Amino acid sequence: MRKLILIPLIALQTMLYSQEKVNLSHVIESGNFIEVSLELENKPNDKFHLIKIDTMTIITSTNEVLKDNADVQNIFRRANVLARYNLPSKDSKTVNIKGTLKYFTASSQNKSHFKIGKLGTIKKNTNLITSNSTLYFGIVDSLEIEKVFPDLKLRAGSKGQLEKVDYKTYDLMFAYKTSKTQDIIPLVNGDLEFGYNTLTLHDPKTKTIYKLVKLKKQMSQTERNDIEIELLIENENAVRKIPFEFKNVIIK
Repeated sequence: MRKLILIPLIALQTMLYSQEKVNLSHVIESGNFIEVSLELENKPNDKFHLIKIDTMTIITSTNEVLKDNADVQNIFRRANVLARYNLPSKDSKTVNIKGTLKYFTASSQNKSHFKIGKLGTIKKNTNLITSNSTLYFGIVDSLEIEKVFPDLKLRAGSKGQLEKVDYKTYDLMFAYKTSKTQDIIPLVNGDLEFGYNTLTLHDPKTKTIYKLVKLKKQMSQTERNDIEIELLIENENAVRKIPFEFKNVIIK
């Protein structure tokens, strides 16, 4: 009996996978760029089901390949993903779009979801990803940031004068480094989108990104210590690539 039940279940899973469909949300011209937005049909809108553009080529009706202007950061998102391209050199009303979309389904079972712990118990200035030497994620303190950015100052006040950064005003400071094949997405207190004020710093030597985050106004040290940190780490078992192609798309 079990073998008879198993066959239709496999067929059903195959059918559901084949029905995954990339939809074109919009292709619009705005100012000096063309914006393209994509979404995955019937995808759950939560932090464990994310999409990202893997590859995309846009060719105009005059056979010109548009160049990505890198104005929008290509990151994993819960809903629509965006890309912006330079305007074509020749007038074109339609374009052909082709590429692949990454569908990231994170879970502890496929080793892409990790609970790091509470901020107050996490060792600072150390790589918390021990299973992969090419990736880095660590909670950092002000001394570590000052080593990398010794002359860091920000414009503040009504006159916009340069002032030293007041690190005590930030509730969370972390650093991370990704690779071409693996991205890192932090979750803070279970949220994918967190913080009302974030300072992002790029170290050109190591390609490490530092983020200083204000989670809320007047957060106490006790609240900071209780902040829960989780990581979603992309791997081949958690990502599927879904192809898409749209022809003769009108630029609106």
